[in-house]
Amino acid sequence: MLRWFLPFSFVVTIGLVGALMSLSLFRTPSESMMPTVQPGDRFVVNKWAYGYNSVSVPLFGPGLEPQSWLAGPPPQRGDVIVFLDTNQVPQRTLVARVVAIGGDEVAYRGGRLILNGETVPRELIAADSYVSRGRSAGVNRYRETLPGGHVHEIFERSDEEFLDQTWPVTVPEGRVFLLGDNRDSSRDSRAQGGPGMVPLTRILGRVSN
Repeated sequence: MLRWFLPFSFVVTIGLVGALMSLSLFRTPSESMMPTVQPGDRFVVNKWAYGYNSVSVPLFGPGLEPQSWLAGPPPQRGDVIVFLDTNQVPQRTLVARVVAIGGDEVAYRGGRLILNGETVPRELIAADSYVSRGRSAGVNRYRETLPGGHVHEIFERSDEEFLDQTWPVTVPEGRVFLLGDNRDSSRDSRAQGGPGMVPLTRILGRVSN
């Protein structure tokens, strides 16, 4: 009886550890991903989604220089991810949406996202507002459709904000271009001093729906 019990317990323990390592609970402190993620929201991150690296494996921790360990399926346009921003001191884990992948050309022109020379469709839903730093911020709520068919909602204060004009750049293989859904209140891949085009080895995982 004991001979069978010990291996079973070991398997169960390994399974539980694996499950805990594959999922983590996070909370976002900022408004950068509104309306998709509200400040203070908790969400689950699937760390198996793209394979493992030293950012996503708790055994090694995010303090080490990220190195690829086990590659999985790459991120897709529209995925919401958690990643390590190494351009900040101290380093921070942030959340943003993948809008362009390796080989894509991406730009922002007149407040519109341009992918591979084509303006990404968006549909005005309604005027909206939210409280930012104790004050009401007026925005337009849009429904945006990325190449491949992924649909999500975004906020835009206007089409004439600081990051609403950027030069075209080509995303290198092994990296992704990230935007916050609250486009005029997001320190994302467009911003000088922002995270830039993020290497896959710095991605912790994908936010579960």
